[in-house]
Amino acid sequence: MELLIINLPKSKERRVFQEQQFLKVGIQPTFLQAVSIDQISEEQFNAEAFGWQRPLKKVELACFLSHKKAWQQVVDRNQPMLILEDDAVVVSDIVQLLEDIQSQTLNLCPDLINLEVRSRKKIVSKKPACHLNSSGYKLLDLFQERTGTGGYILFPTGAQKLLEKAAHSAAATADAFIFSTYNLNAYQVEPAALIQEDQMIAYGLSDTENFESTIGRSENFKPTYKSVYEKKMFRKRRVMGQLQMACRYLQVLFKAEKRFIFLDKSRF
Repeated sequence: MELLIINLPKSKERRVFQEQQFLKVGIQPTFLQAVSIDQISEEQFNAEAFGWQRPLKKVELACFLSHKKAWQQVVDRNQPMLILEDDAVVVSDIVQLLEDIQSQTLNLCPDLINLEVRSRKKIVSKKPACHLNSSGYKLLDLFQERTGTGGYILFPTGAQKLLEKAAHSAAATADAFIFSTYNLNAYQVEPAALIQEDQMIAYGLSDTENFESTIGRSENFKPTYKSVYEKKMFRKRRVMGQLQMACRYLQVLFKAEKRFIFLDKSRF
């Protein structure tokens, strides 16, 4: 399975970090040049950043467009790819996990498999959809995710669904866009197989944070609005989005639970 890492050319220390991380496990990563905010004109920003539940920051739009480039790569190559942001830290047995996923999940017909955990509860199936025998991981049906695009396996069918949605839907934060695409056949790896570097302190994997994300974080962002009318329109979209999430939860209520995903620190 090919590994595709989204990386800005100026973030050379991150590229070195990823090269060293995957050299240890014998994987040669491919780097995808991320879209930078300098590449987004004011015209493009005004056209694409104001159709979601709140105005996007330019860095958030750049992040979305970077992931969109990665989805196109999956379609073009017609094979599943592990897509990572450049601050992702993976488990030491990532190779075995990827081999198990390729050999033991064909009957599930996955569109997307999320590897990440990020300090927030997810809505997942009460029972595993699949046990990965060699590596000891399991896959859960992933019904609702709120944050995190640090690392996921995307299959051609899933990439096509995301690109089709992007063709007629407004840009959003990458995580919100992906995980509100409810026709994706999505799964969650447990124990989590990936964590972003800024979460390592929270999970007891590090005492210090080495670098902040250059692709974009949306937590705690307070948007500004041009007018009261614009604010009302964004609020309306947000209410509709919340209603869709609530309906999604009701649809899976009897087979799902909302909980944190377990992370095994010994695997990192």
